[in-house]
Amino acid sequence: MPQSVIVTGASRGIGRAIAERLAADGYALLLVARNAGPMDQLAADLASQGAKVATFACDVTDDAAGARIRDAALDAFGPPWGLVNNAGMAESAALAKTDDELLRRHFDLNVFAPIRIMRAVVPRMVEHGGGRVVNIGSTASLAGYPYITAYAASKHALLGATRSLARELAGKGVTVNAVCPGYVRTEIFDETLRNIADRTGLDEVQAEEKLKRMTPQHRIFETDEIANAVSFLLGDDARGINGQALSIDGAEIEH
Repeated sequence: MPQSVIVTGASRGIGRAIAERLAADGYALLLVARNAGPMDQLAADLASQGAKVATFACDVTDDAAGARIRDAALDAFGPPWGLVNNAGMAESAALAKTDDELLRRHFDLNVFAPIRIMRAVVPRMVEHGGGRVVNIGSTASLAGYPYITAYAASKHALLGATRSLARELAGKGVTVNAVCPGYVRTEIFDETLRNIADRTGLDEVQAEEKLKRMTPQHRIFETDEIANAVSFLLGDDARGINGQALSIDGAEIEH
């Protein structure tokens, strides 16, 4: 049986690209997403290429989601080797409109959910000799930006948890790292362009050019770049990398 990896938020965008890359690497996959339809289609596509894939539809913000995901992974493939906490959200708002509900949504999905899943899954990794956890952060894990206070706060919190757990688990065979990309070309990015256009009067092409100028490489990053970084961190060559924030941002942030 190949090593298995849990991927949350696997139905589209970065999560889909991660699943496709890890399937190509030979991992067995438990795909987790709220929307079963696209996830099941992805699983069917990967299975047709010879991958071992199971799916589990759930809302990761449910209090019991961590234990349910763990049990689904154990039922499908036994103790998992890897966990990729990719499910997340990003909404923008000025401070005056950053109400408690907006804060709560960000922290429920971007912080509480991945910590609960790690709390459920990591002890099984430890029992079986080790594993890898990769949390998908953001450049907003490392710096602040206007109008995304809730998002940046939640991604900073996730990175803090990543670094703390890396030290806690360092002697137990489990590494915990974060991948922190800038803007990535996904469905969420398309929504961002529409929001900028609606609020500023720029068209979407002009909005994209504005975002490109945030990185010295003057480009938007691709989902396969994130997937490749995740693949590396799950592998044996990364066994000495722990508690790190691997930025994919074209030198936007130096840390």
